[in-house]
Amino acid sequence: MTKLSPKARRFIDAAVAASKDARLKAVWKEFRRNPTEELSDSIARAALSALQEAERRLKRELKSPSLGEDQTAEISNDLGFVRAVEEDLKRQLQLGRVLISKPCRGKKR
Repeated sequence: MTKLSPKARRFIDAAVAASKDARLKAVWKEFRRNPTEELSDSIARAALSALQEAERRLKRELKSPSLGEDQTAEISNDLGFVRAVEEDLKRQLQLGRVLISKPCRGKKR
């Protein structure tokens, strides 16, 4: 299970707030009641979905010809951070799939 840094939670909060998906918002709201807990897979999936939407939005913003150098750098940094958090969430979800698909085999007696 993954624990999120305060910065990661802030990014996900913003991504969830920008989302139009009511189910995603409800799942994240439930987690926000106790943010010190590790993420369950359902919450990790919701966070990942919100971050993927945010990533698409940031990529669109980067294409704007009116961006200055500082704005471009800031958006690029945000995009890099979003991608890093996404990778952590994907790793958790992939690990969960592996653990479910490979039953634990104990020694036969």
